[in-house]
Amino acid sequence: MTGEPPSSAAPLDARTQRVVLSGMVAYLALGAFEALAVSTAMPTVAAELDGLRLYTYAFAATSAASVVGMLAAGRWADRRGPTPPLWAGIALFLTGLLVAGLAPSMEVLVAGRALQGAGAGLEGVALYVLVAHVFPEERRPVVFAWFAAAWVVPGAVGPVLAGLVTQHLGWRWVFLAVPALALPALLALRPGLAAARGARTTPPGRAVAARDVVVPVLRGARGLGAVVHVRVLASAAFVGAEVLLPLALVHERGIAPALAGTVLTLHVLGWSAGSWLRGRGLHGLSHVGFLRLGGALLAAGIAGASLLTVPGVPVAAAAAPWVLAGLGMGLSYPTLNLLALELAPPGGQGAAMSALQVSDALAAAVALAGTGALLWTLHDVVGLGAYAVCLALAAGAAALAAGLAHRTRPNAVTKQVAAPSLSQDPGDEDGVAPRSHPEGRTSRVSDPTSTPA
Repeated sequence: MTGEPPSSAAPLDARTQRVVLSGMVAYLALGAFEALAVSTAMPTVAAELDGLRLYTYAFAATSAASVVGMLAAGRWADRRGPTPPLWAGIALFLTGLLVAGLAPSMEVLVAGRALQGAGAGLEGVALYVLVAHVFPEERRPVVFAWFAAAWVVPGAVGPVLAGLVTQHLGWRWVFLAVPALALPALLALRPGLAAARGARTTPPGRAVAARDVVVPVLRGARGLGAVVHVRVLASAAFVGAEVLLPLALVHERGIAPALAGTVLTLHVLGWSAGSWLRGRGLHGLSHVGFLRLGGALLAAGIAGASLLTVPGVPVAAAAAPWVLAGLGMGLSYPTLNLLALELAPPGGQGAAMSALQVSDALAAAVALAGTGALLWTLHDVVGLGAYAVCLALAAGAAALAAGLAHRTRPNAVTKQVAAPSLSQDPGDEDGVAPRSHPEGRTSRVSDPTSTPA
């Protein structure tokens, strides 16, 4: 939390918190399914609408618009509370789905995809700010664990289900089914949105300047700046490796696309397990400890998966380490989300989450472009060795993220700006959480599940 609590957010009882969380998870699961389903259906969409030349724009428009939405959501949520940007994001996202599902041409579909992206950017930031308003601090690790779990079922069955829908019902239902299915989730969300209506993170009479967040991030300062830098390194490492593996499997090893897809889904299992463990807390580990362990597992998983590029190594043996990469991300991402909320300047939780998510998206984009350029530059010279070089760089980025974890621990100056209840103690040099806060309260890195979500 920030130095001053979010204003006038009505407390919710435990039962209502569970209802709100169920709505959040259901809505996130629908969004996850839609994101995975569109990738499966888009070749059919482009062919039917005679829009193959705009195929990549259907994805680029969503990504670009989501960054715009993220940037707008942070300041909006800080000034007006998370409810207005979240409703606006939901409205834009669902409208974009309807536009895309009813599109008579590829141009209209791309426009619908842009609306989807803007809505996703708005609701993505606002949803995390809503967590800060609705759930007490000790419950948030569990909430973020459920957020990760929302991707498990869509990750496992989404592409297959989307293929069946496209084949038997038509591709338009990949878009049109989601708004109807979203209604129960939105009804469950209403108590949380009502509780946070009118609440804001900006204290009365104080507007958060962009430099309060941007300058520490650009400088990589201890605390929030380091949190964003660790997120950038972890995201770039994971995405840079993920994009190479199917290419190596299909085009270099001659593996069938279905089997290659199965290999990639292994990280979903690891990510979910890591988030579950993070939500319950591992005895004695602080935020820094979780980030060190997560970065090390990510680096080990990428290094192990690089064996997929070695001819003769069984696919099963080389694919198994990819679970470790997901496990590392599952430990790291919830921790970074928690830190961003805690280390935000007073009135700047929305801006902090916006910075975190925008940097995440940009890191992924740069990693994709840079990995592709480096791979094909080296491929003609060293062949399969090009994959090994790129994966080694990705593993190095993950290891660097682990090495920088200690800088997410705030110093004395940071603590004066951010929350006085931060769990990281300046003396916590070994990544082990203190047993209690200076105020004498029980450390929130102990098992937060005494009140089950």
